[in-house]
Amino acid sequence: MDRDVPPCSFQDLSRLLKPENFALLGKVDVRELFKKYRPWRKVRAIARALQVEPEAAWATVKLGRMAAWRRLDLQQSNGCEFGISSAPQLIAALHRVDRATGGGGAAALNAEDGVLADPASRYRLRIRTLIDEAAESSLIEGAATTRKDAVDMLRSGREPRSIGERMVINNYLAMQQVKRWLQRPLSTDMLLELQTILTEQTLERPDEAGRLRRSDENVRVVDERDNTDLYTPPLAEALPARLAALCDFANRDHEDEHFIHPIVKASILHFMIGYEHPFVDGNGRTARAVFYWHALRNGYSIFEYTGISELIRKGYARYPQAFVDTELDDGDLTYFVLYKLDIIEQALDRLGEHLRHEEEKVRRSERLLKLAKDLNLRQRLLLEHSLRHPGTQYTVKSHMNSNGIVAATARTDLDDLVRRRLMTTTKRGREVIYLVTSTLAERLAKKGL
Repeated sequence: MDRDVPPCSFQDLSRLLKPENFALLGKVDVRELFKKYRPWRKVRAIARALQVEPEAAWATVKLGRMAAWRRLDLQQSNGCEFGISSAPQLIAALHRVDRATGGGGAAALNAEDGVLADPASRYRLRIRTLIDEAAESSLIEGAATTRKDAVDMLRSGREPRSIGERMVINNYLAMQQVKRWLQRPLSTDMLLELQTILTEQTLERPDEAGRLRRSDENVRVVDERDNTDLYTPPLAEALPARLAALCDFANRDHEDEHFIHPIVKASILHFMIGYEHPFVDGNGRTARAVFYWHALRNGYSIFEYTGISELIRKGYARYPQAFVDTELDDGDLTYFVLYKLDIIEQALDRLGEHLRHEEEKVRRSERLLKLAKDLNLRQRLLLEHSLRHPGTQYTVKSHMNSNGIVAATARTDLDDLVRRRLMTTTKRGREVIYLVTSTLAERLAKKGL
């Protein structure tokens, strides 16, 4: 992890404002320095490529950011305030997110001619997102399970078989709880409740759940690749006051001249919980859950359908680096917020792709009506899934969880498919297992489907 300290902050910028430095910069095209909101480590590399003095280039970049710089009522460990810049790159990224989300809500998901015009289809997508986010958020924190096993466990409703699977269950329950708390202001008690849900039956020392870390607990944030220290959190003694200030920031109405865009604020809360590191374990999962809480609380219902943790996990090196860049450069939260906005944009692109696939699945499922004219959409999608995943076992509980229906409706769907000789049953203990008949594909082929 690159931890090169910038040569100056806003406070000591004048040290580098020398006439000879600006004379040198005036001789080359320095637009590349300002195209993106780059940290010192990248500005230095570009300056060297341009054959200009890196410190002079950095001073110019920092000077250009001053007019858009805003201090926040959140303190770093050194007593200085965090801040953020309303840089063009940030405004542009927010515009793209708002445009993609219909201004924050799920307007795009309610199109009359889209697959999600059907409330049941929207429910299936919410469940899919909830399950995927629970699995991926746990995998980021090292849960010893596979994504497939985690998803299968949540869909089937079986009991967890390992601590890793318990972490996934806990994440699933925590994300559900967050949605129940949308009218509740953030408080230290709420954070403690959330961390308790997230860590239940997963800690070597159960007493670490539901409390703040103590001064005798040596909590370090390390780079797991080489075990080097990335960051030392604020002192445990300061946590009650610091968390009170963070909750006040979260609950304050940042409107009018104090306006902070809700997604920017949600991203700041994500960062700050990671920065404060208030617990011995569960900080990352708590931070990501609070991001969802604030986004949903402020009308961004799109995040019921959009997961971010898989993208964080797959490009994981950028995640701690965004924390480091912020910490090293004046507490400049712009780096972390831009990182989160990039993740969100990728997630929204994937959501659009998923919706296109879902619409294709619905179109493909219509061929099954040639076998039975009155199959409902749930039944058609189950059979379509079985054709793509031969040998999959289905249960009343998995059909319930996938479609948000009660047990009686799920059992009716499945038993009806058995009656039509499209499924067969077997037993696993006392549980009935439903399997699609091996002849389904042949029957479709005979009909030219």
